[in-house]
Amino acid sequence: MTLLTTHNPIRPLPEATASELMRIFIDQDTDALLVGACLALLAQRVPEAHELAAFADALSEVAVPFPAVPEGALDTCGTGGDGASTANLSTLAALLLAHRGVPIVKHGNRAATSVCGSADLLEALGYDLARASADLSRDLEIHGFAFLFAPAYHPLLGRLREIRRRLGIPTIFNLLGPLLNPANPPLQLLGVAREDLLAPMAGALARRPTLRRAFVIHGKDAEGKGLDEASIEGPTTVLAVAEGRVQDARVLVPRELGIAQPPLHALRVKDRAEALGVARGLFGGAAHPDFRPAVADAVALQAALGLVLHRDGALEGLAPAFQEVRASLSQGFPLPFSVSGVKP
Repeated sequence: MTLLTTHNPIRPLPEATASELMRIFIDQDTDALLVGACLALLAQRVPEAHELAAFADALSEVAVPFPAVPEGALDTCGTGGDGASTANLSTLAALLLAHRGVPIVKHGNRAATSVCGSADLLEALGYDLARASADLSRDLEIHGFAFLFAPAYHPLLGRLREIRRRLGIPTIFNLLGPLLNPANPPLQLLGVAREDLLAPMAGALARRPTLRRAFVIHGKDAEGKGLDEASIEGPTTVLAVAEGRVQDARVLVPRELGIAQPPLHALRVKDRAEALGVARGLFGGAAHPDFRPAVADAVALQAALGLVLHRDGALEGLAPAFQEVRASLSQGFPLPFSVSGVKP
């Protein structure tokens, strides 16, 4: 335990120290109170990019591996923690992108801070979360969609759930999820709930040798509160990552993309049942009674960002990509699920 007593976790940790600290966290013999105390100290400051990368690398070393994915495979995810209780925008965007021919290998979990997590929604839609990696790999090849349920690929994190629950505060693990996709997709759309996390998360992605391009995004809602997704209510800051470098920040404004200001709270859902209804409304198209135009706008915006990444385009092409995707939603779209991946 010398490591924990000689280094102050409030100060930035050298990469080697961060890696060793993470190994201590997941060691079954490490005292839970000690882990909790260190996590509470780390939560007092914004982590640096090299620390996030080192933590993620240490966890990836002990993760269950996933087979190689196509060159244009994409993950859409967010850190969560914005408290906005919106519909599952990144998950719905992933399903839409898969329907449009973009291979999606999404890594996710059940709800932690939201009313309905990606795994919760997909399970409610009939997706089998226990699907084997070999079957998921075939799904990705045939249907262009695979969902990697986080607990199945990171079993050593299970001992930390109760520690985190008892702490009752966001910890470093809330940020690491989007960095731990065991498929290592070359493209990523990553939303962060706090603006001060943009640079460190982008920097951590830039250190990943398998990543080709990414957009790290942070939006503001109509009240100026942070969102871990691109916003149709206020500005969105984007940090692009390409070939190991973080580019200058860009700001997207909804009206410049042709997006009308939605009614207040039009994206919110109160529970999982409503989240499921909103999703089915989107799949059914504009004629469906549960179709929400604001949700369609928001999903189209996330999907357009993913489409730009997949096409190796620039943000200047976002507006036409948005219009293209949004127009297609009036007809709805089917779920890109393998027959064997859906429960009867």
